Amino acid sequence: MPLLLYATEFLHPLPDETFQRLLHQLPAAHQSKITRFRRWEDAHAALLGKHLLRQALQASGSPATLEELRYAEQAKPWLPAGPNFNISHSGNRVVCLLATQGRVGIDIELLRPIDFEDFQTQFTPIEWAAIRSAADPNAAFLQFWTAKESLIKADGRGLQIPLLDLDVSQYRPITLGDATWTFQPLSQLPGYAGHLSTEDPDPEITFLELAPDAIAALF
Repeated sequence: MPLLLYATEFLHPLPDETFQRLLHQLPAAHQSKITRFRRWEDAHAALLGKHLLRQALQASGSPATLEELRYAEQAKPWLPAGPNFNISHSGNRVVCLLATQGRVGIDIELLRPIDFEDFQTQFTPIEWAAIRSAADPNAAFLQFWTAKESLIKADGRGLQIPLLDLDVSQYRPITLGDATWTFQPLSQLPGYAGHLSTEDPDPEITFLELAPDAIAALF
């Protein structure tokens, strides 16, 4: 199953003219949501995430459009006629993963100091021991966390699935819901922890990094 993995990084706000041009390329409902964000980083992440999805849809040959996006509480957005996709952002990074067949999930986290002790109940004893004994426990925590998040996002039911039920201490298939999932770390994003999950045991991944200016130049 071929997967398209698109990413972008914004280190500073886009010029207002560029931001507005990209904004007005989106359906009105998405524009409204984006303009309600208070932090410029959140607005940029939402804006660029939608444009990464647009590019992935075009590259996959799908006729689906952003106007067809559907949302439900505690579930990831979806396109009724497919294909399946997932978007994640953290820090100044945004990624979009799209599958021409099957379901996918992706999650990234900026590698940064975090007080993770309160999250012990979300991990099995084996996972927690691996985190605590790691050379960099903080980074190990974020890697385990993104693995679990990518799995529940792929499944699509969100936080209805307890993270404790997912043992990601080893890279082996995990049965969840009506599917068996394969998860793997992202190596394409230095400075970030990240994982993707898919129903395909051996996915073929095409990775493309798009600078915000390059995205704006497409329109």
